[in-house]
Amino acid sequence: MKDETAKKFNEANRRTYDTIAEQFSSTRSLPWSEFRDIVSYVNDGDALLDAGCGNGRLLDVLRDKKISYTGIDFSKALIAIAKKQYPDRTFIFSDITTLPFPEEKFNIIFCIATLHHLAGQTLRRQALTEMRRVCKKDGYLILLNWNLWTPRWWSAHIRILLKKIFKQIPIDFGSLWKLWKDGQGRIVDKRYIHGFWPGELRTLLAQNGFTVEKQYYTIKGQLAHWYSGFNLITIARKS
Repeated sequence: MKDETAKKFNEANRRTYDTIAEQFSSTRSLPWSEFRDIVSYVNDGDALLDAGCGNGRLLDVLRDKKISYTGIDFSKALIAIAKKQYPDRTFIFSDITTLPFPEEKFNIIFCIATLHHLAGQTLRRQALTEMRRVCKKDGYLILLNWNLWTPRWWSAHIRILLKKIFKQIPIDFGSLWKLWKDGQGRIVDKRYIHGFWPGELRTLLAQNGFTVEKQYYTIKGQLAHWYSGFNLITIARKS
């Protein structure tokens, strides 16, 4: 995918999230079960970056942690919601490809359902390079990406593949658009999402200064096979 096309997809995602912010936030009022497992890597005193924080819901499972929390998101509308819901926390409007922080500021970085929205290798590398830059030595990067390879996504992949072949649409293999519908089932907009494989993520992280310590699939907080798991969890450490 050309870099200019990837940037257009990224900007389209930003506009979509600004458009659907209120409805999106209402569907993300509770933390996912997976959150309770991955926050076990957080220690008291840590400086934590929530990269792609949305409405800040990760904070709901961090209430007992004595941490310095910073959330960033590229949607101004979602940042506004997060500030309203958690007025005592720090939220910044920013893109994860250009982080406004000094080097080695954070002990741990969470990137929840966010990296998969970046189109093209260039933007993904930029984001990971930036996250490594602001991550302290031996700090953790914890990723959660949707598993787009279960049977429920196969028909969407086939439709995209046919469009890629016959209509020459400029989209990476394994990527697709997911429609967002309102409460009446009407299509409001769509979001670009990339389906990572574990090996693909492992290679990408290694190329950008992280070592994967653990990867696994989950469904509602329980370990699962790739064929059925909803999410792919990746625990990586700064090399």
